[in-house]
Amino acid sequence: MCVDPWRLVRAAAVLTSAAVIVAALACGGAQPRQEAAGEARPAAKVLTAAERAAWYQECWAHFNGRAWAKFRACYADTVESDQVDSGHPAARGIEAAMAVNMGFAEAFPDVKGTGELILVNGDAIVSIYVLNGTHAGPLLGPDGHSIPATNKPVGVYQAHRIRTDALGSKVVEEEFYSDTGTMMSQLGLNPGPARPVATSRSAPPTVVVAAGTPAELSNVDLLRAQMAAYNSHDAKGVDAYNAADLVYHDMTMPADQTAKESLAGTLDMFRAFPDVKLVPLSAWGAGSYVVVAGRFEGTNKGPIPAMGIKKPTGKTVSARYLDIARWENGKIKEEWLFYDGMAMARQLGLLGKK
Repeated sequence: MCVDPWRLVRAAAVLTSAAVIVAALACGGAQPRQEAAGEARPAAKVLTAAERAAWYQECWAHFNGRAWAKFRACYADTVESDQVDSGHPAARGIEAAMAVNMGFAEAFPDVKGTGELILVNGDAIVSIYVLNGTHAGPLLGPDGHSIPATNKPVGVYQAHRIRTDALGSKVVEEEFYSDTGTMMSQLGLNPGPARPVATSRSAPPTVVVAAGTPAELSNVDLLRAQMAAYNSHDAKGVDAYNAADLVYHDMTMPADQTAKESLAGTLDMFRAFPDVKLVPLSAWGAGSYVVVAGRFEGTNKGPIPAMGIKKPTGKTVSARYLDIARWENGKIKEEWLFYDGMAMARQLGLLGKK
């Protein structure tokens, strides 16, 4: 058996440095390699777009498996994590971000996220995931109070938007977009109509990587043109960009809408908010998809049938949203809109003060 000379040094502190080296060589040990003066260290690996998509799914797998040490490694130390318009402050720093994730897992011990769509463009990744779980532990509600376990299942759609570091292997910023009202309804705590518990398909998610093609850039321009029509309150102009067989997923609504129903909803919005406008904060394409993160602003001066408002409140609202549109031959074939309808209701005075 070979004796570790370093243990002898720590225990007796009597060996000379030369003796230590001789003993180490006799045991087959080696001294730490010293970099030569001016020698460059190997460059850190920058993940390709495909590798970033794979890394992103691995991070979700760590969350699903409660592999917290591995999940933690997905975050930069200075990460900023925001549950958009949820009523909760953004979590700043890795400890705060981990606390939010682990707290949600305590409220839903069996929670699992299943990916349906993942879009990658440089250091930006946007996804649609379905969260399924059973409410078996205390949950921090939108009003800041703890909600006791209801033991009811939830299945809600969530959009996740992240920005990575330069290497593509750490989350620097992230935003979660989902409808609090839908979850509260599924838990039996919100009497309003909402989507039933969703169950995601079992197939792997659709992964699309931006290529910067003229078609991608054209789709972004088309969506900007549609937003311009919206801000001009040109309902027909907005509808002109929608395919006749459009499937519109407004995640605050109980069911998906057709192109005709989407047009009717646009007209209702113009009547309810005569000064309504969309303020895009970012827009980019990936394949046939276009992602827009922005803000909805307007003053309620008309009835809102969908929210049960018959008399205008006169209140101004500002709600953040994330929109994903899939284009085909210059028309939107499918669209997903994520925002927190409960936040809008709160601003309109329907839920009391925040």
